[in-house]
Order: sequence, then C-alpha cells, then structure tokens
Amino acid sequence: MKTPVKTLVLALSLLSLFASLSTQALPQGSELKAGAAVWNLFDDADRHALHVAYVHRPLKSFFGVRPTVLLVNADQGQHYFAAGLAKDVYKYNDFSLRVAFHAGIVDESENLGDTIEFYSSLAGLYTLTDSFSLEAEIGHISNGGLGDKNPGSESFVFSAHYHF
Repeated sequence: MKTPVKTLVLALSLLSLFASLSTQALPQGSELKAGAAVWNLFDDADRHALHVAYVHRPLKSFFGVRPTVLLVNADQGQHYFAAGLAKDVYKYNDFSLRVAFHAGIVDESENLGDTIEFYSSLAGLYTLTDSFSLEAEIGHISNGGLGDKNPGSESFVFSAHYHF
C-alpha cells in the first residue's frame, strides 16, 4: 500500500486515543472503525486509502440509524471528510449487513469533479468478540452531478471495528 507512514501513524494514534477513552466518554454501542481500501476498483484499482470512522450507537427514536463521521486519506494526498448515517439492515447470529450514506468534502477535487462528494456503501460485518468485528465493504463516491464532470469511483474496504 502506498499510504505514507506518517498518515498510518496519525491514524493509529487517533485510534489508540479513542480506544483509551472511558466507556462513559463514548456512548455504549458506538464503534471505531479503521481499514484499508482499494479505489478505482472497476477501472485500474490504482488508488489506495486509509479509512477511519466513528459510528455512533443506534438511535432508537430515529429508526435505529447510526450517525457517522468518516475520514478517508488516499495515497496521493487526497482527503475526504464526511458525516452521514448508517443502518444495520440484516442480522443473523454473528453476521450483519449495513448500508451507509455520507456527504462530505474532498480537498483535491480535480479527479472527482467537485469539492462536494457523496459516499454510499454496503458492508458485511462479522462479529469476532463483544469488542471486535471485521467488515468487508463495497462503496461508491460521486458528486451526484454537482460538478462539470462526475466520474465517480468504487472502492473495496476491509476494516476492523472496536465496539464500546
């Protein structure tokens, strides 16, 4: 993976900071997610990225949706900062399916066509323990026609989740 070492160190530092917080600081049922991604999946799969996200516990009074914050750091210095919603739509034993939608900004928009980008995903999660799960995710980023061009891009992300 071509992601710079300093980016990896920063992401791992943030993960360890969140993991060290008491369970009172972060709501029970929340998750911290970190993973590696391959972008341009259906073209030449030439981009790699680090995905880090905070997934809030399900909001019972709002159909069980989960507010999320997502940071994507690509290997060529591109960053995507987004907020969104996720929903667990299926669960069977230790396996579950999750859909998510994010709206955010990208700091180098020339490859994607606009500064505002939308990221949607479908993920399968497998629970290993009460504290950890693994996730395989297929995602799509697009500006929804806001820019002069809208090439979009697909990704495959493999992540680990820490549950509070």
